[in-house]
Amino acid sequence: MRKPTPLHIGSRIALLAPSSSVSGKKLDAALASTRFLGFDPVVFPTAAGQHGYFSGTDQERADDLNQAFSDSSIEGIFCIRGGYGAGRILPLLDYDTIQKNPKVFLGYSDITALHTVFNQICDFATLHAPMPGGNYINADKDTVNLLRSHLQPLSHREKVSKAPWEMLFPGNAEGPVCGGNLSVLVSCLGSPYEIDTRGKILFLEEVAEETYKIDRNLTALALAGKFNDCAGILLGYFLSRSPDDLETEHGLTLSQVFEETILPFQKPVFTHFPAGHQYPNYSIPMGLPIRLNGESKSIDFLDSLTELP
Repeated sequence: MRKPTPLHIGSRIALLAPSSSVSGKKLDAALASTRFLGFDPVVFPTAAGQHGYFSGTDQERADDLNQAFSDSSIEGIFCIRGGYGAGRILPLLDYDTIQKNPKVFLGYSDITALHTVFNQICDFATLHAPMPGGNYINADKDTVNLLRSHLQPLSHREKVSKAPWEMLFPGNAEGPVCGGNLSVLVSCLGSPYEIDTRGKILFLEEVAEETYKIDRNLTALALAGKFNDCAGILLGYFLSRSPDDLETEHGLTLSQVFEETILPFQKPVFTHFPAGHQYPNYSIPMGLPIRLNGESKSIDFLDSLTELP
């Protein structure tokens, strides 16, 4: 897996929206966030565009991504927000050009579809990380420091082995990390852009879904062989539509759903990793190796997205 070139103070960053449209408030936050990190934001058309609930037509959104990768003056690409729509542009991307020009690529949620294709088709690592539309200025220190350590490598590696995560199924596992938003991964099953989990650590997170829908999507991954193929499983935030959705009179708790859909595969499973749709939101270098250590109950990131020369 290739790595993009590290960013530096003054690096030109493409701000674009491959999915849903961006409000003026989010665009302002994205500009401020990018400058807060010391970079020079370059606003692409979809950052201010709209086509229904998208930031532009499928072709316009694909054109922005293709242009950002082909433009030699652009050193990084920050997705302002997720939402819905990245899956629709997958057939329109210029994978040959993108593969020849690996760059820092950042986002999460609906951007999961793009992480998967850039890792698997274009063979370069990407960063599952908070997006600038969420305002880095107000983020917690750990979130910002970890983000910086991947974008502008420090002389020391940030440690993330101490946090309130839990081990649901014991064991050790090591491999490249893949995955992201559960619903987006399931929506690509059966397509040329389907996730390949063989020998990998599968990371999953979800937001605003009722428990039975999370159950259905986990079952879909199970039926597709994704839990059987993977080396281990890392679960991030799973935020229900409302607190009452987690446990109803005739329903299952989210913990029961995990026990019945994931644990039967007897793979090491860690849960409550702080990544996904709230802060703290730890950056995950997608496509690079991590280790789930059952003895020390630690999660070790073995490589950074970029590194010092």
